[in-house]
Amino acid sequence: MNFHIETACDQGIFRSNNEDAICHDHNKEMDILWMLIADGVGGHKAGEVASEYLINYFGQIFNQLTQPPEQGWLPWIENHFTLVNEGIFKQSQADSSHRGMSTTGVLLLIDKEQCYLGWVGDSRAYSLSADTLKQQTKDHTMIQYLLDKGAITAEEAQKSNTKNLLAKAIGTNETIEVDVLSFGVEVGDTLLLSTDGLHDYLTAEQLALFMKNSNTTQSVCSDMIAQSINQSSKDNITVGIIKIY
Repeated sequence: MNFHIETACDQGIFRSNNEDAICHDHNKEMDILWMLIADGVGGHKAGEVASEYLINYFGQIFNQLTQPPEQGWLPWIENHFTLVNEGIFKQSQADSSHRGMSTTGVLLLIDKEQCYLGWVGDSRAYSLSADTLKQQTKDHTMIQYLLDKGAITAEEAQKSNTKNLLAKAIGTNETIEVDVLSFGVEVGDTLLLSTDGLHDYLTAEQLALFMKNSNTTQSVCSDMIAQSINQSSKDNITVGIIKIY
């Protein structure tokens, strides 16, 4: 498989700092591609510390990797989210200026014709296959919890002023539950990772159109950020796109 990759990470026009982060790499020896996106939480720039910690941790782990894990990718992903959660939590307890810091995180990994995901929080992963857009992740928010329980309607959830209140994040507690899944991918598919500063302000139709138009000669991430700002995004905005060809 060949990959066209593009990313963009923007402070936005309302925030005084950028607590989002994104990184990716294609290990050609193992022929695996990975991308990670994070949205830090916490005052006094502590959110930046948490998201950077997450990004750096997985960057180092992938640099040390020489072969696929024996236990399989999903247990491996879950285990390392657990370990990085412990590290962020301990750092937040050790430094009063970092107290309460945490971050969302979505890790995407492609090995052969399979995509593996692990995530905590409300940053998302989408896939576009045969013009069908699918949100692969489910938000870890209080609103999503109420929606799953049938306590509110989808329309009420969309209009809620508290829809970004996280039910869990990396580093909030000493232990963490991580969601993981895998699905098949093929040539022609497009994958997207985003923070809520982007996907909360673009419609599904807009996301699908941008993803479809991304190719080796056309970059769309900056246009997606501009569009989300035009549609009233007040947050940091980060997006990563992987086109398989």
